[in-house]
Amino acid sequence: MELPIRPVLIAFTMSVPLSIFGAVTVKSQAQQTDTLFAHCEKRTIVMGRDEKGDMIKVGEHLDDYCAGFLEGSLTMLARTKVICVKGNRPTPDFLLSTIVTYRTATKATDDDAGGVVEAVFKRAFSCQN
Repeated sequence: MELPIRPVLIAFTMSVPLSIFGAVTVKSQAQQTDTLFAHCEKRTIVMGRDEKGDMIKVGEHLDDYCAGFLEGSLTMLARTKVICVKGNRPTPDFLLSTIVTYRTATKATDDDAGGVVEAVFKRAFSCQN
C-alpha cells in the first residue's frame, strides 16, 4: 500500500546565512533594511511523509514578512508602471534571488530596503524589453 506524500508544517525556523547582504551600516532610519534582510534569512522547513511513511523534508517556506514586503513592493511598482511584470507572477523566492543577484553583481550597500528593492525590480522587470 502506497502512502501519499502529505506536506506537514513543522514550526521551527533555521537561519540561512546569506552573506550577500553584506555589512549594513546601521542608521536610525535604516533599521528597515536590517529587519527585512534578517527576515529573508529565515525559512520554515516543510516536512512530509514518503511512500514508506518516513518523515522527510519536502521543501522550505520563505518568511512571511520578507515575502509580503517583496510581493507588496512588486505590486506597487507594477501598478504605478515603474516596472513591467510579464507572464506569471514571480514567486517570493525568485524575487529574493533577484536581490541576491543584484547585490552580488553591483556590490550595493544601500541602507534603504525600499530603494534597494526598487532598483532591483527595475533591473529585473524592465519595461524596455
